[in-house]
Amino acid sequence: MKMKIVALLLTGALLLSACGSLPDLGLGGAAKATETLKLQEIKPEPTRAILPEVTALPELTALPEETANPESAFFRYEFEKDLNENWDLKVISGLEKQLEWSQDNGKLRIKTMPPNDVNFIFMNNKNTYKDVIVQAEVENTGQFDNAFSLVCRATDAGWYEFRISSSVYYELLRYDLYKKGDGGNAYTNFLEKRIGSPLIKTGPEKNVFSLSCVDNQITAFINGVQLYREKRPLVIEDTTYGEGTIGFGFLGYGKVLDATFDWVETIKP
Repeated sequence: MKMKIVALLLTGALLLSACGSLPDLGLGGAAKATETLKLQEIKPEPTRAILPEVTALPELTALPEETANPESAFFRYEFEKDLNENWDLKVISGLEKQLEWSQDNGKLRIKTMPPNDVNFIFMNNKNTYKDVIVQAEVENTGQFDNAFSLVCRATDAGWYEFRISSSVYYELLRYDLYKKGDGGNAYTNFLEKRIGSPLIKTGPEKNVFSLSCVDNQITAFINGVQLYREKRPLVIEDTTYGEGTIGFGFLGYGKVLDATFDWVETIKP
């Protein structure tokens, strides 16, 4: 009898276990299977990188002319086009009505009238330069009491200027606007005075003169010959102006003056 009761109890226990009614005791293979299942449930999915959308590259456009071809900034101007298209007149002294100019056969003829001393400069309004050589060919057709000028690194603050005169002298100067504002002489003569030179041709003969502004050195040439001072090449070192436009001019002292510019050009040093 007791054996039958024990057998019945065992059979019932087996049936309850098969139906999942027994509590999890953490023993045997059933506990391990449950633990494995829980780990699988909380295991995170692998992270995936999100790539940005691919967009088309912008089309390349042509560079500005002066950037694409810096050589285009260097030119030779023979006064065949209207002077007003490329040059602006700056009156340093005198009155604009004292100036008469005309273009004929690729040349610029300039006349100045009394009674005032005059100084007129034509500034290029197209290009600016750090390092440049500017030169011109000129001829005198009037009295000798005049001077031709070349300008480099010109800005509203000032510029460097080289002059030659039909009276066979030259000057190398710096123009400072602030000095003029203070009521003083805007010009500083690097040489302290006018210097006579046999390199300058007199009478109706033509002269080519040049002004070089490279780094902090200002030098000048007359008819292809560099100027010397005390048996050394004349080199002025000055850092006042580092960049600006170029120009050419004509000045005189209270008389009727008549002269011609054949051409003006800029050269890369």
